[in-house]
Amino acid sequence: MAATSGVRWARKEDERWAAAFTLRLVTEFHPPKGLVDQVLSEVHETVTGTGHLAKDLFGEPRAYAARVAADHIDETHTSGRNLQGATPGEQFTGALAMAGLGALVLSAMRWARDGMWTQVSPALLAGAAVLAVGVLAGCLTGALRTAGRVRAARVCASAVVAAVVAAIAALSALPHSGLFELPVPVPVAISAAVMAGAHLLPDATADRWFIGRRSKDSAQWMRHLDGQLQGPHGIPAHQAREHVAEARSHLASAPGPTAQDEFGDVEAYAAGLAGGPRRTRRALRRKAQAAVLFVVAVAVANLDALRSAEVTSLWFWSGALAISLGLGYAAVQYRNYRHQR
Repeated sequence: MAATSGVRWARKEDERWAAAFTLRLVTEFHPPKGLVDQVLSEVHETVTGTGHLAKDLFGEPRAYAARVAADHIDETHTSGRNLQGATPGEQFTGALAMAGLGALVLSAMRWARDGMWTQVSPALLAGAAVLAVGVLAGCLTGALRTAGRVRAARVCASAVVAAVVAAIAALSALPHSGLFELPVPVPVAISAAVMAGAHLLPDATADRWFIGRRSKDSAQWMRHLDGQLQGPHGIPAHQAREHVAEARSHLASAPGPTAQDEFGDVEAYAAGLAGGPRRTRRALRRKAQAAVLFVVAVAVANLDALRSAEVTSLWFWSGALAISLGLGYAAVQYRNYRHQR
């Protein structure tokens, strides 16, 4: 027997079906806590009682995951969450933890290459400082967008671009002569501290940093609706404006109540408008786009190593492996998006 999410399967075929179903439901639909175990328990009970294979009773794992999502995941769960199922706080802490992990890996590789001490030049010091600001701005961008604060997210995204340009300029224009020697364990410790801090920071606390006060003012409610549709739900700006215009028209035809009284909670209303199969397609499209950007970033970061390092060096093969993994991940995400379409 084999176990999947606490359920023990008597047949390998059912175990593989359950694993594929779980993967699709979790990665594509981001179900609420406990739903996967509940559904698998029901499937296991039916399979055990009938003696038939799960595939024969419930169909392909991908299709059944879509049916389960349609039946059990509604706006009460997707409200206030982005297409990856994260709240603003979860988006911020997750991005910060990944940034810390990336810095930790780079620092450890530098330690392995250069030893305990490394030379810090004006170019390296300025470039690293500006890039750190850019990384923080990038973490804020995703959190602000998830909170529906699209304009603030665009400002932070612009800051990321400016930081990259400034870092390139600093590395090109400033001297590369050593200012001082730095023990490599220092950046390793800082990176580990960032990861630990992101992990220990409660998501609810981080949520409060990004979610503004709710107001019963109808104009503000409409602005927040527009931000919610464009931000966490990924609806194009022109479609979001159409939804807002329809809500305004409906509210004008029934004078008296505020938008809050007429439509209810703005986040739940936005989730209802943005739900359905199109939400899944938008989520997969955004994953594919993010994967492409990730590959480009990895390629740019490792281009110098591939050009200058010897084929037998650790840096060369680390860069080649990172690019290969990125390309594979992007190919999988693009295939999933094409299949969903």
